[in-house]
Amino acid sequence: MKPKTRFQYKVAAANERLQPIKDKAVEWAFHHTLNHYAFRSPKGLTTCLDCGHKWYEKGDKKCICPKCGAKLEINDTLCRKAVDKSYCSVLETQDGMQIQRVFLLTAVYRKGGKPEIHIRETLRYWLDENGQSAVTALRRTLGFYRDSFSLCSDIELRNDSDVFQYIADCEVYPRYTAIPKLQRNGLKGGFCGIAPQRLMKALLSDNRIETMMKAGQKAHLKYFIYNSQRLDECWAAYRIVMRNNYHIADIGVWADYINMLVQCGKDIHNAHYVCPTDLMAAHDDYQEKIRILREREKLEENRRKALEHEQEFRKMKGRFFGLEFTDGTIVVSVLDSVLAHYQEGDALHHCVGLESYFLNPKCLILSARINGRRIETVELSLTSFKILQSRGLQNKSTEYHDRIIALVRKNVKHVRKRMAA
Repeated sequence: MKPKTRFQYKVAAANERLQPIKDKAVEWAFHHTLNHYAFRSPKGLTTCLDCGHKWYEKGDKKCICPKCGAKLEINDTLCRKAVDKSYCSVLETQDGMQIQRVFLLTAVYRKGGKPEIHIRETLRYWLDENGQSAVTALRRTLGFYRDSFSLCSDIELRNDSDVFQYIADCEVYPRYTAIPKLQRNGLKGGFCGIAPQRLMKALLSDNRIETMMKAGQKAHLKYFIYNSQRLDECWAAYRIVMRNNYHIADIGVWADYINMLVQCGKDIHNAHYVCPTDLMAAHDDYQEKIRILREREKLEENRRKALEHEQEFRKMKGRFFGLEFTDGTIVVSVLDSVLAHYQEGDALHHCVGLESYFLNPKCLILSARINGRRIETVELSLTSFKILQSRGLQNKSTEYHDRIIALVRKNVKHVRKRMAA
């Protein structure tokens, strides 16, 4: 892709002047982003693939090497070789621009020898101080996998895509440099579980994100970056919250609560409403009020409206219908109709139907059940493939919460396959 704008010409020129990644960054990536293994023979002789040390280990599937101190995953096998890959990134500055450089790290482990480490840069995200972005990357090829790159191609200007954004959401080397404006706007330390390029772009272009960053509200920051529409809706109320030093116990529930206040015609500039003493009780109270308002409407009108959205919903989410997975006890399945969303919300007393999640093209709603009984409702992002929230009765977590989260994460690959279909 040839540069077309002044910014792209600047990026193309700076792209040729970057230095190779430092050895210390590679060493950090090896220890913090890859899995580390030990091979155990049938007699219990265990070999660390990091340093080659051998000892007898009869414990669980995880251990610590007595010699090098590496945390190892034990494989009971007679194999002598293992390969592991991961993406990692470093942050640098060049010509007044911020760069996130993403590398594919490959480690080849051999029993009795030291690991062979190979690193290849795949893409670079460029940001100027106004939040304008560009991507230079290897050429992508057709293939089943999202990260199908031509490793013999050059890193050149490319059109941004969800594939690049997905790959760039990886671990960042903690010793990084940032442009002065990012430092001024509060960037330091970790990235709060937020994709680095999204956080930096938001910090450079949105002073509301800067305000939350400097206030140390990392959980709120993460929620609003991945729910930018909610930030527009809630910002006036959020300013009242900060002014009154009010602690929000659950930012997702609070944002839903503010949305319900608006629906009920309440003044969200009034601290009495936006800073409730008991957030969950206030949320449930207004949820009940909205439910009563909805019940006052004619049943046929509700059904007609639902059917109007049914065709749009099926066109948007039809590829996921029938998707179901289980661990033997818990069954997680996709809600396959608009009416099912309403029924899910009514059964668990939360707002999955009221908030029209079924019309959001960036999320997928799943229902976790045991013997047909609804346990929790899961919202899965279709852009980052992360679980945004999982709510049980009255938005509370259940005793099965961690199992449900683990089950969905384990099977998110099936959702990706449906996306690619």
